[in-house]
Amino acid sequence: MKLGIIGLAGSGKSTVFRALTGGVDSGAGHEHQELGLGVVKVQDDRLDFLADYHKPKKVTPVVVEYLDIPGIPSESSSGRSLGEKILPFIRPLDALVHCVRFFDSSAAGEPQIEKDFLVGEEELILSDMAVVEKRIERLEKDVSRGRKELTEELELLREAGKYLEQGKPLRLFPAAMESEKLKGFAFLSAKPELILLNVGENKNVNEIESALEQLNTIISGQPHIALDWLYADMEAEITRLSEEDAQEFLRDLKMEEGAKNRVIRKSFRLLDFIVFFTAGAPEVRAWQLKNGQTALKAAGTVHSDMERGFIRAEVVAYHDFKQAGSMAAAHKAGKARLEGRDYGVKDGDIILFRFNV
Repeated sequence: MKLGIIGLAGSGKSTVFRALTGGVDSGAGHEHQELGLGVVKVQDDRLDFLADYHKPKKVTPVVVEYLDIPGIPSESSSGRSLGEKILPFIRPLDALVHCVRFFDSSAAGEPQIEKDFLVGEEELILSDMAVVEKRIERLEKDVSRGRKELTEELELLREAGKYLEQGKPLRLFPAAMESEKLKGFAFLSAKPELILLNVGENKNVNEIESALEQLNTIISGQPHIALDWLYADMEAEITRLSEEDAQEFLRDLKMEEGAKNRVIRKSFRLLDFIVFFTAGAPEVRAWQLKNGQTALKAAGTVHSDMERGFIRAEVVAYHDFKQAGSMAAAHKAGKARLEGRDYGVKDGDIILFRFNV
C-alpha cells in the first residue's frame, strides 16, 4: 500500500511522517523536487502466530510506503504548485493522507482548518483540471479527424470537467475510478483520502471532536474519504522510546494505541484491502489484496506463474487454523477447503496454491 502525505506548508507534514513511520526522517526539503520516503511493516498478530507455528526461515509482513510530498503554498491557486516533476510520483499512489493543521503557529497564527483543507483540495482539483483540459483539446482534434473510437473517452472527460469546474473532486464522479477509459489518468481528486488532523498538545478532546465534526460537515456525502487525528509532535517523540516505554507513555495519556497502527488500519478500510497468508517452512508471508478479488487474482499477487498455471487453492481460515492448533487438525476437522479460481478470498485466509506451468 502506497500513501502520500499532502498538506499546506506549515501543516506539520514532516512531523506526521515521522510519527507514522516510527521516527524515519523524511529527507524532504523545501524544494518541490525533493520527496521523503518511509516504509513501515504492518504489525499483525496473525502473522506472528503463523511464524511461531511454522518457524520459517523468513517472515514477510505487508508494508506501507509513505511518500512525504512537499507542502502546498497557502497562497497557491494555480494547480501547478505540486510540480510537474512530482506528479509522476503522486499519481501511482493508492491514497492520500491530507494533513490539516490544528495547532497554533507563530508564523501562520491560529489554525483555520476549513480554509486550509479546502485550499489543499483546490490544488488537487486544479491539477486534475489541467490534465483534463489538455486531453480534451487533443481528443477533439482526433475525433474531428475521424477517430470515432475516442468519442466515449472525450464525453467522459467533458463530464469530469464539469465536476472540476464546479470545484468538486472527482471522487464524486464514479467513472473517474471505475471507467477503464479514465483509470489511467489516476486523477488526484479521485483518490481515496484520509484527512488527518495534526493536533496541538494543548487541544482537548472536546476541541478535537468539534474540529473533526467541522471537517465532517464539509465532506459529507463524499465516498472514499475518512477522518482521523493525532498529536504528531508527541507521537514523533514516542517513536524514540522503547516499545515498553512507549506503551507506558500512551497509557499515561489514556490512549489505547498510537496513531501509527490506527492510521494503517483505517487506510486498509478506506481502500477496502484485506490480508491473506501463505505459510510454510521456507517463508510465512502476508499479502495485501483488494476485498472481493478471487483466488486466481491472489495467486497472481504471489507469482504470475501461479496465476497462469492455477489448478486450485487449498484454503483454511486463520481462526479455524488457530482453533484447531495445527494444519493437520484443521484438515481432520474438515476446515480445509479446495477452492477454484473464482473463490472470493476472505481476510485472514491461509492459502496453498496448486499450479502447473
